[in-house]
Amino acid sequence: MAKIKAIKSYKLVSGETRYKFKIYLGTTSTGKRIETTRRGFKTITAATNEYLRLKIKFKEGYRPEKKTFSDIYNEWLSIYRKSVKPSTYHKTKQLFHDHTLPCLGHIKIQSITYKHCENAAYIWYDQLKKHKTVEHYAAKVFDYAMKLDVIERNPMKAVTTPIKKQKESTKDYYSREELIEFLEATKNEDIKKYAYLRLLCYTGIRRGEGFSLQWSDINFDKKEITINKAVTYDENGKLIISSTKTSDHRLLKIDDRTLEILNEWKTIQSVLHYNLSTYSLVFSDKKNNITYPSKAWDWCNNIQEKYKLKKISPHDLRRTHATIYYISGATPYEIKKRLGHSFKDITSDVYIIETDEIKTNAFKNFIQYMNY
Repeated sequence: MAKIKAIKSYKLVSGETRYKFKIYLGTTSTGKRIETTRRGFKTITAATNEYLRLKIKFKEGYRPEKKTFSDIYNEWLSIYRKSVKPSTYHKTKQLFHDHTLPCLGHIKIQSITYKHCENAAYIWYDQLKKHKTVEHYAAKVFDYAMKLDVIERNPMKAVTTPIKKQKESTKDYYSREELIEFLEATKNEDIKKYAYLRLLCYTGIRRGEGFSLQWSDINFDKKEITINKAVTYDENGKLIISSTKTSDHRLLKIDDRTLEILNEWKTIQSVLHYNLSTYSLVFSDKKNNITYPSKAWDWCNNIQEKYKLKKISPHDLRRTHATIYYISGATPYEIKKRLGHSFKDITSDVYIIETDEIKTNAFKNFIQYMNY
């Protein structure tokens, strides 16, 4: 078989040799040159066979398809979908829809240059705080195109945009006195808001965990609450109840006063929704459906503005609980277990058993310290 000059060898990062070629197939009816590139062949024979096959196919009417960035993105997305939670898939898809595809989606991926990527990256830089995240995901699509041997290099990886100077993290929280002031103000609102926000302050649960609670999760006799799910989004952006952020299962101690407030709310809720059962959501919306987690932000913000209180977020209430828990004498191990954090520590996770006595003593100290 005669050697074809268009076939060239190249090296992979691993050091292995591969073969590629760029082939001219003639012109279109408008006179535009038709060229295509093929790469990734393990032997020169395989490359030669493909080269000749394309020549023959072109004469029979074949025209090579050049895929756009959007085409490759859709192929990548179908694989990515299988490796992440539905809520993560939804967020990533939204990121591409809002930012990446408007800049790069319509361009043939083989034609995308460093300059295309740089221009896109600076648009994201001007629009977004986390512009690096958009760059990172765009680069993943180019990496996938390389695996498919559609392109030789990733033009996005050569782009360097400045790192935006981040505002100093405040990590706000309430002191014991500020927390009591916040709860006193919350007491003046409707019982549902008061019950929900007090529960966050006295358990440290995440806002989505709070809105996923069913009455069957609260054991009024044993003074315990089960945390094993959270409100999140499916891949289409619809609210669902799924596992917690770290897929954990926690059994938390809860105080008498919080239980009393929850019971008051339960009585009122049973009047509002006559078909209330043990599997009903504790904090459902007006139509007895799942409440959007953003409601926690609205409630906090409205109360803080109305009563001129220090502004902190619902997540800062979780930080407040952890801080006061620590001040009242709890160990980092006890706080970690209560909050449901997933980082591993051999001593605490393997050799220390979280007994009921450990949980009870830590919670008693917290309640005594709060004295509210």
